[in-house]
Amino acid sequence: MKMYPDERREHIYTYIKSHKRATVKQLSDYLSVTEATVRSDLRRLESENKVIRTHGGAKVNENSGSKLNFSYRLTQKHNEKHLISMHALAKIKPQQCIMIDASSTTYELAKLLAETTMELTIITNGLENAVLLKENPNLTVLIVGGFVSKDSNAITGNIDSQILEMYHIDYFFLSSNGLTMDNGLTDFSLPEVQLKKQMVQESDQVIALIDHSKFDVSSTLSFAKIADINEIITDEYPAAKWQANVPFTLTVAQD
Repeated sequence: MKMYPDERREHIYTYIKSHKRATVKQLSDYLSVTEATVRSDLRRLESENKVIRTHGGAKVNENSGSKLNFSYRLTQKHNEKHLISMHALAKIKPQQCIMIDASSTTYELAKLLAETTMELTIITNGLENAVLLKENPNLTVLIVGGFVSKDSNAITGNIDSQILEMYHIDYFFLSSNGLTMDNGLTDFSLPEVQLKKQMVQESDQVIALIDHSKFDVSSTLSFAKIADINEIITDEYPAAKWQANVPFTLTVAQD
């Protein structure tokens, strides 16, 4: 099966994280690609601060984990996330029940909802989202999940997730680390991905809030296929293949 370069690099990164370090030959044998291809991928991963190249191979960059930290992600592409969230807010009507995940993009939507005068029911697995939203008397806020994740806004697990079956959820607003035609929406955390899969299944409309940098990027775990997505709101027009013959509505947020 053909593997795209971003998928191959993700496999390399996962292998190195699991083994702490790896040689070019080990990675070449593991993925059945040339050593030249592996060296090229390692240069790309090093430029992204994910690995540190060593003589004959690479090791995991112990400092790269901070880039997955929720506080760090809040500082990235803030204007794009705010613009996307403004367009998402415009879809919501009074008395609806909506759900938002624990991403830094939907936290921008939560900030807007914290100021709304609409009466809404909001379900989230985002700890920071719930803390922010509970101050608005117009909102009924429910939180699902079980365990608080280190360096994350997410509460994960199956504890009380049955609550999703009790509500008619009009919209599920979510984001991800990446989006590809083959793998759909993808992310890193297994517990969070498992919960988000259920959140997708229990929602009438799944709306992905995805900035342009996440198109054609694939992470380790898939939680929603392209067919599961009703709409994508982004900040720039993606490649032509995303604008034709896709089963979802593509909305480009503009000032």
